[in-house]
Amino acid sequence: MYIRVSENTLYKARYHLNIVLADLPRKEQGYNLTYPSLAMTYLIAYARDYFISDGHSFYYVEGHSNLKDHLSMLSRLKPDIYGITVSAITSSLSYQTINAVRKSFPGIKIVCGGPHATAAAKHLLEHCKADVCVRGEGEVTFVELIEHFEGKKPISEIDGIAYRDESGKTIFTQKRALIKDLDSIPMPAWDLVKDFGVYRGSNFKKASPQTYVLCSRGCPFNCNFCSNPVWKENRPWVRLRSPEKIAEEVDWLYKLGVREIYLGADEFNVEVNWAEEVCDRIHSLGYKKDLFFHVDIRADRMTSRLAEKLNSINVWLGHLGIESGNQHVLEGIGKEIELGQIVDTCRILKTAGVKVFGFLMLFHAWESKNGTLNWESIEDVNNTIRFIKRLFKDKLLDYCSWQVTTPWPGSRLWETANKHNLICDTETFHGIRTMTMNLPGVSESDVKRAVCKGVLLKTYYALKSGNINWGDICRRGSESLKNVLGIGTFGGTE
Repeated sequence: MYIRVSENTLYKARYHLNIVLADLPRKEQGYNLTYPSLAMTYLIAYARDYFISDGHSFYYVEGHSNLKDHLSMLSRLKPDIYGITVSAITSSLSYQTINAVRKSFPGIKIVCGGPHATAAAKHLLEHCKADVCVRGEGEVTFVELIEHFEGKKPISEIDGIAYRDESGKTIFTQKRALIKDLDSIPMPAWDLVKDFGVYRGSNFKKASPQTYVLCSRGCPFNCNFCSNPVWKENRPWVRLRSPEKIAEEVDWLYKLGVREIYLGADEFNVEVNWAEEVCDRIHSLGYKKDLFFHVDIRADRMTSRLAEKLNSINVWLGHLGIESGNQHVLEGIGKEIELGQIVDTCRILKTAGVKVFGFLMLFHAWESKNGTLNWESIEDVNNTIRFIKRLFKDKLLDYCSWQVTTPWPGSRLWETANKHNLICDTETFHGIRTMTMNLPGVSESDVKRAVCKGVLLKTYYALKSGNINWGDICRRGSESLKNVLGIGTFGGTE
């Protein structure tokens, strides 16, 4: 028996396949391994159910090692198929890992997924030895790729991928239709996570261990800085899991020992009635005393009733996308919120006993409808600092982040930055630097001063508000300082 791995090349088949999905070896080039990978555990759960009678073995290699130990683990598992997820910020480490795996295991089939594999598949295939990029949502596509490696399906008939043909040309198949019913996807393969306690979790927490539950996929909005190509390869742009399934997973994780959960949704309050029902279902589990939650909140869809329900299940921290303290900037970047709504939402959450974390970025850029380039000036950034100081002074904000706006592949900002020659280094997809765009009238020293102001501000109020993950705060503070001093680093700041 043979399997067809390309249109004209045949390889000897095996009835049993060892399939390894892995996190990148973070000790090789540090990145933020906050939680076990939902991408990997979802793919394994879906494929494992689909091939339940085929006898294939599925393994999840967690990312706590260096590259040498990573390869040693693969030697023991002897995979036929190896998959990783690639983001822009980890692309350099991904290419290094893929090429090392290819060198050590020449016959292995290497599959890449994630936002970078979706937004920059051609670049990826030109810069490393991967066989296939999965573009967009991965569960069904990955199953079909396994069937291809079994010899059951020509690669050209698989939607949602990019691969090289015999001449080396990158071939893109048509987009993959999204899974309509998220409840049809099995719960992530949490049984393959060895120890939740080794993951650092959030910078701010009330309990450990902590992990992440996916409540929805996608976002109905289109901010210019957001790179979310995986869930926006097709429509609908947002899909919700049922409150019953979310509560079932929360219950499962609690019984595994998890005591703090990030209820992951780009906007938990995207549909208020659904969000309230999620809270009701979790409340019925009866874990009020020792289970805590975080959520992401949108400023224009918050109600006092929902805030009270959040408090009723121990949602102690709401993450709010503020982005800028300038209304014209919020309009320019497509945020579709008003500064007054930000203040109102902070007040509603704080009145209900929920602390507020504000996401902020500085030196935004955007295009007007006529194609004119606009950007956030130094005075605009200083105005954002004044706005945030007022929120802190009025006790409407407890924590904040402070990042330089970065054009990531897959975002509208990336297209704008390329069009206007703003990107400092078009070959650099990874690593957050102080200077990310060459904006007119904005020098690197201007950016560094603004970063220092923001870092001091967020650190001061984080110390006042408490619930700090000290080990990670110190590490990230060191990374922020290295960025300001111009020393290379890897990973972002929260």
